Order: sequence, then C-alpha cells, then structure tokens
Amino acid sequence: MIKYFLIFIYFLFSFQNLSSQDSDKRKLQVKGTVRNIEGKVKNTTIRIVYENGDVDSVFSKKGKYNLLLQVNRKILIEFINNDHYTKRIAFNTEILKSQKSIPFFDLTINLVEMGVWNIKEQDEDILDMPVAYIKYNSKRKIWYDQNAKYSRVINKKIKSLGVF
Repeated sequence: MIKYFLIFIYFLFSFQNLSSQDSDKRKLQVKGTVRNIEGKVKNTTIRIVYENGDVDSVFSKKGKYNLLLQVNRKILIEFINNDHYTKRIAFNTEILKSQKSIPFFDLTINLVEMGVWNIKEQDEDILDMPVAYIKYNSKRKIWYDQNAKYSRVINKKIKSLGVF
C-alpha cells in the first residue's frame, strides 16, 4: 500500500512540475550565424531537443537563425547540414522567477566540413559531443560555459585533428 502511495505522490509532483514549467511564458532568444571556413553555411537544420523528449526544428536557409527557447529547461541544440559534421551545444535555461528581462545569447556556430578535413572514423566520436554547456549566472547577469574545462578538452581534441 505504501508503495502505491509513493508512486501516486511521485506522479503528483511530476505533473505539478510540468505545469509550472509550461506556465512560464518567458523565452531565451538565441541568435547568430552558421559558418564554415568559406563563410555562411546555407540550408542548415537546427534541431532543438528538450530534456523531456520534445523536439523542434528550424531551417536556416541563408546561414542566420533566431531561436526562442523555453526557460527552465535543459536543451540540446544540434546544427545539421549534409556536408558537415553535426555540432551540438547544450543549454540549461534555468532562470529565477524574479528575473524579468532575459538577455539574448549570440551564438556563431563553426561547422566542420566532411570533405575538407581528413578525420579518421575512430575520431568522429569526439564531434558528437556538445562543445559547450551554456548556463545563466543570475548574479553577473551573463550566459557562460558552465563546463569550460570540458569544452577546452573537446575543442583541443578537435584542433588536434587538424580542424580550425
């Protein structure tokens, strides 16, 4: 009986948490360009994957994009183009309720061309990792890479492959 009661309580709090997430109408604006060594990358799909499994997609025809992300969510953004390796950026959009104004995040993405760089198959896994984990610092009122040390390791490995 206690087991069923605990399951009921778990679901009650889960639904309460979902409804509180959905009631927050504030959005984080992420805008920027998608580039490679030659300039803007056209015809890029930008896939937004939320922690609960919801997925949105935006198509960038001319290499520019403007996203509005839900706040208080964990999000993975993937930049996908057939001639390039997919690049991923992770976001934690947790923002205090008292924060009325949310500063936008300017994000230029540099994609790696498949045909230009000689990346061995065993090294392609490193390109699957998010290159940053972005979070908001409410005291300083800035977005920052929460795991900068990890990001440096990933980016150093990518550079060791001869990219950028």
